[in-house]
Amino acid sequence: MLQLLCLDYDNRLKAYCVSAHCDYTWYLHAVTGAERNLEIQRGVIKGSKAYATLRADLKRGCILPPIVLAVKNLDLPSRISEQFEPLSENEIEKELLAQLTGPLESIDTANMYIIDGLQRTNAIKQTLIELDESAQRDFLLGKLRVEIWLNIPFGALAYRMLLLNAGQKPMSIKHQVEILSMKLNEELSSIEDIDIITTISSQRRTQRGQFQLAKLSQMFQAWLQGQPNLDLRNLVMEQLLTESAIDVLGSSLIGERPNQEKDAFKRFVEWLVKIDTKLPNSDSSFQFLSNETVLQGIGAAVGASERNTVLKPRMEKGLKNLLDQLESDANSDPLGIATFDEIRKGIDAAKVNVGQATRDMVFRAFQEHFISDGNKNMIECWHFAAGQV
Repeated sequence: MLQLLCLDYDNRLKAYCVSAHCDYTWYLHAVTGAERNLEIQRGVIKGSKAYATLRADLKRGCILPPIVLAVKNLDLPSRISEQFEPLSENEIEKELLAQLTGPLESIDTANMYIIDGLQRTNAIKQTLIELDESAQRDFLLGKLRVEIWLNIPFGALAYRMLLLNAGQKPMSIKHQVEILSMKLNEELSSIEDIDIITTISSQRRTQRGQFQLAKLSQMFQAWLQGQPNLDLRNLVMEQLLTESAIDVLGSSLIGERPNQEKDAFKRFVEWLVKIDTKLPNSDSSFQFLSNETVLQGIGAAVGASERNTVLKPRMEKGLKNLLDQLESDANSDPLGIATFDEIRKGIDAAKVNVGQATRDMVFRAFQEHFISDGNKNMIECWHFAAGQV
C-alpha cells in the first residue's frame, strides 16, 4: 500500500518531492536491493543496544521518523516534467498525485536510493526476520512515512543533505559523500568516454577513461572542501568546511530548470576524462590520473578556485589551456607529468607522509598555475610546489 499525500516543490532545488504513507510491505519491496548501494560505504550497525530497543518497539507498533528516498528515471507527468514551478491549484495536485501513484507503486528497485534511513530500514528487516509467520503478516501492515524526491539532480541532493546535517550533530563530509556515492555514479555516468568502476567490483583500471567510484567520491569531497587532506579530526574546522561546501553547491543551483544546471563538478570530471583519453601512451601518464592523491590534489585546487571570484575564471581558463595544448600536440606534456614523477620519487618517506605530501604538492602546483593565470607552465608550478611542501 502506497498513499501519496502531497506534492511539494522546492524552489531552491528546482525539484519536486512527494510525501507519502506506505506499509512495510510496499517499502521493503521498493528498497530491497537499494540498500546495497550504501553497504559498500557504510556498515549497518550491529549489536547496538539502541537498535535492539528499536526493534522491540517496532514489534509494539512504534512509528518511525520519516525516511528520505530519491527515485530516478521516473516517468513524470508533463505538467511537472516541463514546468518546474510551484503548484497553484489543489485540484491539479490531486490529479498529479493520482498520475504518480502507479509509477511509484511499481518502481524498479534499481531506480531507488535510500538517502536517510538505512539503519531504520535494517531495523525493519531484522524485526521481520525475528517474527513468526503469523506475526509477520500483521507487522507488514505497519505504517511508515516517506519523503520521495523525484528525479532530483545529484548536486541538489548533495546540497540538501549537507545543509540539513549542518545544523545537527556533526556528520563528516566524508560520511555524507559516501552515502551519496551511488547517486554520484549515476550523475557522472552520462559523461562521454567515462567508465566508472564501482567499489564492489574487483576490476582495476585497465584503459583510459576508467575511474574507480571510491576515488571519484574522495575527489568530490576534496573538491567540496577546497583542500586536499581529507582525514580531519578538528570538528570546528569540519563545520567550517561544511559551510563552505554548502556555498559551493548552492552556487551551482542558480538558474531555472529544465535548463541544464551549472554542475561545476561534473564539468571538472568531463575535463579529467578528456585529458586522460588524450594523454600520451606511457606508463607514467596512464598512472597519473589513476593516482588517488593526484585526483584529490587537483580536485581540491579546482574546488578552492570555484569559491573565489578572482580565481574561478583563471582556473577555467587554465584547465582549457592545458587541454588545448594536449589536443594540439598529442605527444606534449602540458601537465608536466615527467617533472611530477621526478619530484615525487625524491620525497623522503622517513621524514614526511608521502601521500599527504603528494596531495599538498599537487594542490599547490595547480593552484599556482591558476593564480598565475596560466603564465607559469606546469613544470615551473611543480618546482614551486615542491619548495612549499
